[in-house]
Amino acid sequence: MAENIENTVTSVTTFKIAGEYFAFETMKIRHILEYMEPTSVPLSKDYILGVINNHGNMVPVVNTSDMFGIKDESEHPEASIVIVATDDTNDSLLGFLVDEVDDVFDYTQDDWSKDVVMQINDTVQATLSGTIKKDEKFVYTVNIAELAKVIEN
Repeated sequence: MAENIENTVTSVTTFKIAGEYFAFETMKIRHILEYMEPTSVPLSKDYILGVINNHGNMVPVVNTSDMFGIKDESEHPEASIVIVATDDTNDSLLGFLVDEVDDVFDYTQDDWSKDVVMQINDTVQATLSGTIKKDEKFVYTVNIAELAKVIEN
């Protein structure tokens, strides 16, 4: 019997940036680290904080709030670096500085909407794949492969 794609369950890990909720597919996450100061890289994009060494891999770290165009000057004691695989191999890793890792939950296509109501810069708007309504919050799902393309260009 063929599986109904509409009922496929997907696990996501949510994180906060300036009070807004975003999510990566949990299967793409390789590590969640306490914030550590990256080594800066000259002539990199403004939102690239630098690189960190993670188990022998040099991983670029993106200031997610800067990249998403969300300004937030407040302190974030729960700041973390979420390291994700940008494809199906572990060869290409990126780190994202987030204010706080929030939750892990499963959703189905019935819980997800392709609409993204948040107004952020056009480049990142293209990397958001949709919205999940979870309890009383809206969670924006991020397409990691598309986000990686934006960073690499």
